[in-house]
Amino acid sequence: MSKIKKYDEHVSHYAYLTYFKNEGMYKVKATVRVNIEEASNPSKERGYDHFHEVTDVDLEFFVNDKKCNYVGFKDLYQKLFNKSNWDVYEEKLYEEFEAHYLENKVKL
Repeated sequence: MSKIKKYDEHVSHYAYLTYFKNEGMYKVKATVRVNIEEASNPSKERGYDHFHEVTDVDLEFFVNDKKCNYVGFKDLYQKLFNKSNWDVYEEKLYEEFEAHYLENKVKL
């Protein structure tokens, strides 16, 4: 019988974090979901032993600390600030929460 030799190993972790951002008259709650993978051959040259990939950011909105219906809040925002601004604002939030996570990664 021949000897079995391991060729590669892949370990993956899953994390989700919740953040709040105060926007003055309302708050935004973001749930950030992340896949964290261990490098199979960590090295000092690459400078990491884990790879973090943000897979999803879910947004919720609160007025006076009461959760708003997403569609209702979106409609209100569009009426107050212009319909085309919503998509830009929402994308900016996604990017901001993702960047915040990547700057403050979960420690394993």
